[in-house]
Amino acid sequence: MRLIVIFSLLLPATTAIAAPAEKKAKTAEQACQAQALASIARQWPNVVQGYFEIITKGDRCLVFLETPGVFAGKRVARLIDGKTGDLLSEFDGPKDTRERGLCSYRGAKFPTSECTWDEYLAKAEQM
Repeated sequence: MRLIVIFSLLLPATTAIAAPAEKKAKTAEQACQAQALASIARQWPNVVQGYFEIITKGDRCLVFLETPGVFAGKRVARLIDGKTGDLLSEFDGPKDTRERGLCSYRGAKFPTSECTWDEYLAKAEQM
């Protein structure tokens, strides 16, 4: 009988302890979303077509932004710091994933060179 009472007292206590941690994680994601949307609007105001994905990676807030290229059959993809709007990496090339385009990376982590879409995504993942 005492075990049941102790268990029933511990269950609400552990639930109460776990709840703030879950709420804090949601708050960090919401803050990242707000910062990312504001940085896109501030630093990239001329982007009116395309799509973006907000990524939380550890304590970092990143935005992957893909827009149509100037020429038909081309695309431009950018990895952006969601907090500052700074450009971290960029791919400018064909929509065909087998063809090569120009890849550039900030901070000299990788050299600027020609690469395929898949090669760009693999390196952008490491940024």
